[in-house]
Amino acid sequence: MGNSEIIFEVTKIEWERIFLSLEIKTNYRGKVQFRLESLGKIYRSEEDYSIIGMKIKDSFPVKAKKLADGVYRFTWNIAAVKGRQFLENGRWRIVAAAKEAEFVCYASHEIAYHFEDYSRIFRYGGGKYAYNVSFSSLMEEERYLWFYINTYFMIKNKYWKTRRYVQEALTIIGKFKRMYMYTAIVLMRLFYQFWSHVFPKRGRNVLLMSETKDYLWGNLKYIDERLHERGLDKKFRISYSFRKAVGSHMSAWSWAKLIFKIAQQDYIFVDDYVPVFGFLNLRKKTKLIQVWHAGVGFKSVGYSRFGKSGTPFPSGSCHKKYDYVLVGSKELVKVYSEVFGIEEEAFLPVGMPRLDGFLDENTIRDFKEEFYQEYPKLKGRKIILFAPTFRGGGQKSARYDYSWLDLKRIYEFCKDEYVFLVKMHPFVDDPIEIPAKYKDRIMDFAAYPNINDLYYVTDILITDYSSNYFEYSLMRRPILFYTPDRELYELSRGVHRSVRECAPGKVCDTFDELMEALENQDYEIEKVYRFVEENFSNYDGHASDKAINRILLRDRKRRKRK
Repeated sequence: MGNSEIIFEVTKIEWERIFLSLEIKTNYRGKVQFRLESLGKIYRSEEDYSIIGMKIKDSFPVKAKKLADGVYRFTWNIAAVKGRQFLENGRWRIVAAAKEAEFVCYASHEIAYHFEDYSRIFRYGGGKYAYNVSFSSLMEEERYLWFYINTYFMIKNKYWKTRRYVQEALTIIGKFKRMYMYTAIVLMRLFYQFWSHVFPKRGRNVLLMSETKDYLWGNLKYIDERLHERGLDKKFRISYSFRKAVGSHMSAWSWAKLIFKIAQQDYIFVDDYVPVFGFLNLRKKTKLIQVWHAGVGFKSVGYSRFGKSGTPFPSGSCHKKYDYVLVGSKELVKVYSEVFGIEEEAFLPVGMPRLDGFLDENTIRDFKEEFYQEYPKLKGRKIILFAPTFRGGGQKSARYDYSWLDLKRIYEFCKDEYVFLVKMHPFVDDPIEIPAKYKDRIMDFAAYPNINDLYYVTDILITDYSSNYFEYSLMRRPILFYTPDRELYELSRGVHRSVRECAPGKVCDTFDELMEALENQDYEIEKVYRFVEENFSNYDGHASDKAINRILLRDRKRRKRK
């Protein structure tokens, strides 16, 4: 048995007052000793975000009772785990030391799905303090979930509404950075307050902005085009601000110019996460509108992942500053109310502006003519569009495991009837390598500019956790969800709803299942029809007009009456 085959897995968690019991199963049959390790900073590769090292803060042996071959049980009094002491603040993992090597204990998927149910909060000191014991996991090599015990002593925070971006600091350097950031935020607020009072608010100035894209696109683009088509650019003074600021260092001059522009506005339309509004308290007459760039996917974002890594703060998040939020349908109001942490009344289910005219027959006909002129070899063949999302921590580490695809089998399936187009997420820099002998049936379309246009010629969409199925469902054509890492993805990255239960199409966890679905034309198409009925029952292709009328024109009339 090779080391890579040996697995130590936590399969049971139980509490009896302050006694915590864990059960571990393993396929290793030799002598083994266990220890607890407290982890510090984790070092990741900049190339693929994989774990390349970590700092061990503390380590000590722990005893386990052997219940049977390959089955061990720990029972700890949490008030006396290490000697007579509680576990210190930190993340702890269980390490099994065998003769051959040492092995980190993993979490079984069944246990990992219920981590939150096993968490405990022990209050003391009149409720001013608490000891928090929770469980979590960290994915390793896209295969296993490291099992963590998180133990933290907490103190009551009377100032939770203000302690958000400027957090407490313990080191000299940390305190210096804290003071620097606090000073910067105060200056930004004062700068905004001064200029916002200089410029009167008469309901005329409109700003379209993004801090994640440096160009006009998506919902903002369609709203802008409709404003000009209706001649409303003569009634409103429209300005623009597009830059890639999120996650980047911007100069003080750049921030000053942005805040100066924000201070002039009556209406501000944004399409994504814009952290600057967490710092500023906008004037009451200035309306902030979130048009959100996506329909609805599975990945947890915003407050739907509250309590997990990367969670927003309870107060002061830019998401809580929106006056209006556009969503695709009434059914999505509850979903995004959870994401943004605001009341349902703030949402306007007018539809997605970028879907205006999406089903226009002339638009579809014209595109098909242009497309087949550019790609004449595809005419008369059914198109399968493979468009998954990326894996990794973000744009810098984005990747996709192409080994999940058997190109030979795909090629043999396609014959002369199908063609398989690969449209990888734009964050993924590494292109798929397609052997020359397969290129007449399998093609790399990563560089194609607009995936929505491709939907017009697509007969079958294959995706995973991406929200691209939302728009494609309007075509009422088959959707397959290829999710070879579904449980790891759900448990490590987090989803706000089950993929298997909610996906509008057949979910395939293995490549064999995917190919069988294609070969047998087993798409579960009725799920697509039901999804469209639930989410697009009021779709009429006029979302931009509805948003303009509801937010700009109606509000402007109300201002004039006052």
